[in-house]
Amino acid sequence: MIVCKQCGHHNEDSDTFCGSCGKFLEWTGERVIVAQPEPEPAPAPEPEPEPARVGFMDRVKQAVGMEDEAPPPPATTVEAPAAPPPLTAVAVAAAPSLNATAAPVAAPEPVLAGVGAPAAPAAVPVGSVDEPVSRRPTSLAPVVTRPRPGPRTMEPPTRRNPGDLICGQCGEGNDPTRHFCRRCGNSLDEAIAVRLPWYRRFFSRLFGVRTREAGWRPRRVGPPNVMGGVMRVVRLAIVAMLAVGILGFLLIPRFHHLVVNKVTAGVTSVRKVVHPNYDTVYPVAAAATSQTAGHAASLTIDRTSNSYWAAIPTDKTPQLVFTFSEPQDLSEILFRSGAPGAQPSDFLNQPRPKAVHIIFTDAQGKLITATDITLTDQEGSQFYPIEAKQTTTARIQIQSVYPATGAARSAVAIAEVEFKIKD
Repeated sequence: MIVCKQCGHHNEDSDTFCGSCGKFLEWTGERVIVAQPEPEPAPAPEPEPEPARVGFMDRVKQAVGMEDEAPPPPATTVEAPAAPPPLTAVAVAAAPSLNATAAPVAAPEPVLAGVGAPAAPAAVPVGSVDEPVSRRPTSLAPVVTRPRPGPRTMEPPTRRNPGDLICGQCGEGNDPTRHFCRRCGNSLDEAIAVRLPWYRRFFSRLFGVRTREAGWRPRRVGPPNVMGGVMRVVRLAIVAMLAVGILGFLLIPRFHHLVVNKVTAGVTSVRKVVHPNYDTVYPVAAAATSQTAGHAASLTIDRTSNSYWAAIPTDKTPQLVFTFSEPQDLSEILFRSGAPGAQPSDFLNQPRPKAVHIIFTDAQGKLITATDITLTDQEGSQFYPIEAKQTTTARIQIQSVYPATGAARSAVAIAEVEFKIKD
């Protein structure tokens, strides 16, 4: 643990900057070692075993001499009592002051130092007892200045736990209680917290324990919290329905297939709207109100672009009728106008459709929908969106045309018509 001397905040050993004041901990921090628990006392030593007693037979053997003699016991030495220390001159001088009426103390006899006897300490003068003792001058220890640390190399972030505050400068994760980054010391006032995954937030909202503010107390007076009870019942009902649905999906085959079909149909419907795929459907028959020799109505669905349908010049309202073998959900229609030819001018030799009116009917001949389209006067394919569900017949009425450049040999010419559905 590192304690900041500036504010007293406790920081972890791996922190570089203080989490409360943002100071550099190498300058203002003090590493504190947490006191370890005291070790358990050592077990008491076991008592020494009593000496073995000598039996009768052993004593007989010892008396006869059949056993080796026991080693003699070790000799014990008796130490002489230590002689009292000799009185010093200070003690002698101080003795009269204790009792002025006492009898004079006889001077101690001189003690001769024998071999091994300790030498008497030197006498201290009486007048030097209260005087200060002089000491030799000592040299002061040089003041060691700590060098400033060099540039630090930034390493990648070491932690990114849910709920951490992400530093905007170095990307390090910090505890939510910190005000400054633990790695670079940057302020965390605008830091972004790491969000939990959506499923953890959902389950935490449903089943998580709600934290209360300090001083919160449950309501004991007033009307009951009806909405809170209703929401709890709704949450329990949702959980019960999910559990029943999962069990039914796993254990009941018919319910399993029904769910799979519904989900597949829903996903397909969404995909058709977002990213549709178009498939071409072809009518089984094509008819017209009129047609010239060699240019029948069936040539508009022959899947080639080198032939065309042409109506006779006297047909004022030419029409094409297409029939499908089964109901189709039509989503797009394609036109190739004019008469194809080897030269570009051949496209302009015949009138081209301009405004058309399309009527869609079902198998019983009932009208489904109708739409008006204005075609452009150009070669190639032209695609137009339509919306006709369960269509079996499509009737195209030519209401106006782009005129031919020369003498018109027909009322209108169309090379190809195609229908598409979404898949």
